[in-house]
Amino acid sequence: EAGEDLKQKTRSFLQKKTRGYTRKSMVNYQYAVSFAACFLVLLLGGNWLYFTPTTKISIDVNPSIELSINRFDRVISVGAFNEDGKELAEALPVKFMGYVEAVNQIMDNEQVAKLLSDGEVMTITVVESGGKQSVRILSEMESCTAGRQNTYCYSVDSDKVGQAHAHGMSCGKYRAFLEIQAAAPGISLEEVQDMTMKEIQDLMRDLYPENGNEEKRHHGGGDGHRYRHG
Repeated sequence: EAGEDLKQKTRSFLQKKTRGYTRKSMVNYQYAVSFAACFLVLLLGGNWLYFTPTTKISIDVNPSIELSINRFDRVISVGAFNEDGKELAEALPVKFMGYVEAVNQIMDNEQVAKLLSDGEVMTITVVESGGKQSVRILSEMESCTAGRQNTYCYSVDSDKVGQAHAHGMSCGKYRAFLEIQAAAPGISLEEVQDMTMKEIQDLMRDLYPENGNEEKRHHGGGDGHRYRHG
């Protein structure tokens, strides 16, 4: 039985309170949306940084594979360039490992170890990315391979990677082809593509007898740096 004056005051009071709650809810909603948007940007940005390769490590024996390395020194993908390489990549789950651990696992693989003990040759080629990372990786690869039999380390310019992949070759084997081609232009890429690294090394020895096996060298289009361990 409230009077009209009391009813009007009650309506005014409730309307005022309702508007206040709406504004507050809107502010909270806008804050939540902004926070979610910032979180999404950070998540996507971090994901992009993590899965962007900054250099590559090519490992070639007869199995021929490439490890793509991110700025955090982690293996983010493994590419294979022949059937033996596919089998090796499938046998060794090195994705997301640190590159040193990944390379050690590859070198310790039973198949790879047997090939090397039988006189086959392994080359580890680091792509020069223009920063300190590739220099550090090459140095660490030399340390990893110290004392290992028939193992060699090289580096190659980053602009060779696209050329190598266009021909279906790892950048390590393509670097070797360029070095061979510099001395023997008549040798085709197809001939080198099916060679093992030992066969390639023997061919290089014939083409560059003056260099021997122990000498560091810069030669031909490969821009490689070669060291021997073991």
